[in-house]
Amino acid sequence: MGRIAQSEFMPEFTGCILNGRLRLLESLGSGAYGKVYRAIDCTSSSRPKFYAVKCLNKPEPGSHTDVLQQREFGLHKLVSAHPNIVTFHQVFRDDSFVYVVLDLCIGGDLFAAITERHIFHNNGRLIKTAFIQLIDAVQYCHDLGVFHRDIKPENVLCSQDGTDIRLADFGLSIQSSVCHDFGCGSSYYMSPECIGKEITTGKYSTRHNDVWALGIILTNMITGRNPWRYATADDDCFAAYLHDNDFLRQVLPISAEVNTVLKMIFTINPLRRISLPSLRGEIFRLNAFFIDDQPAIPAKTAQVRNPKPEPQADTRLAAAASSIDTLVSSIPSSSDSESSDERYVFGSPVVDHPPVQSPAPVLFPDVVRSGNLDHFSISDSIDSLSVPLSASSGSSGPESKGPITPATYAVEPSVSVPDIPEEEGLGVPVELPHSAFITKFDHTPVKHKKPKSHLFRSAVQRLKGLSTAST
Repeated sequence: MGRIAQSEFMPEFTGCILNGRLRLLESLGSGAYGKVYRAIDCTSSSRPKFYAVKCLNKPEPGSHTDVLQQREFGLHKLVSAHPNIVTFHQVFRDDSFVYVVLDLCIGGDLFAAITERHIFHNNGRLIKTAFIQLIDAVQYCHDLGVFHRDIKPENVLCSQDGTDIRLADFGLSIQSSVCHDFGCGSSYYMSPECIGKEITTGKYSTRHNDVWALGIILTNMITGRNPWRYATADDDCFAAYLHDNDFLRQVLPISAEVNTVLKMIFTINPLRRISLPSLRGEIFRLNAFFIDDQPAIPAKTAQVRNPKPEPQADTRLAAAASSIDTLVSSIPSSSDSESSDERYVFGSPVVDHPPVQSPAPVLFPDVVRSGNLDHFSISDSIDSLSVPLSASSGSSGPESKGPITPATYAVEPSVSVPDIPEEEGLGVPVELPHSAFITKFDHTPVKHKKPKSHLFRSAVQRLKGLSTAST
């Protein structure tokens, strides 16, 4: 039996007037912890102003939920002056409820823009505009000492045409550049060091974890897919990337330039990961986002530079799969604003992408290169809310799955291929109908390691599975 949402016991607020000024109109959605309404400012008669109002249960004063809620409100208000962050206007309270007044974004969230409206499909110019805005929002937060920790498409709002991007939902944000809350956020968007399964340092950099999440979102926007389910060596796609860091270029419809940028983001050592200012420059200089693009997006500066040569080592898979208990010797950081705590925790390089013996050639289905596979017809979806609803407004609710991982027909062992469940309202996951070419498999725990020569083939089988299921 599923958990009963707290919002089920909340009254209907339509028609209520807050503080003698805001009239709540229609409900925009509800979830586990509250409801969201569109509201009108009754004092603005000539040019009515509209807002989104979160209605939440009022926590016990001094409780853990109350502390988290106050932290979210305070940090969101601190950074909300930026044009690409949802503006936090005001909080009202009565004896039973908390009412949070925010900007109303009628275009919904980035998840819906990617998976339902497909507005970024073959639109590199729009991807560039939107993604740079998102980088600017995250950079502004970091400059003020706020680290989001839950950057994902559901927590990014946008206009109907995708030209105006707003970062939202600061329920997991903190002001520490390093933390020990491993597994915090949504699994598809966590960095390996945040997962903490194979890189054990005691703490991880929240700054660099946010950068990793942006790389996943960039992949989402271009391909409508996640590059992997979980950034650990027992995930077939991530293991294939560790074995060959050009793997994404071979299985996703991304340009060589994008592949280069993604490799700068998806480095195992967080201190080698590209900084936000550098990432912004790389995105600005991109000429082609898709595999079949001709250079059609003018850039006023030079082409994307090649990454620096990677360090040598026996295998990249061994470097990622083994626990790293002590990091020694230092390297220059990718971030000028890195704190001393970050330098202490991540004081040395973890080997990223050393050359290894190449696996046997793999023949790709023609559908991948020809572009016949519809990368954007992922599944049907519910209507998106105008503002994201965090669990208790103090922490994110059950994680969303985001755009799907490339599918697979695994033989030994079987691999669970996720659909795209989306959080409805305040964090209740919604099972969406399968589209014609998506197949979901039962999960079986991995019992035996696959030989490295099979990693690449196993991940590629996901695309073969998509092709087979669509016929």
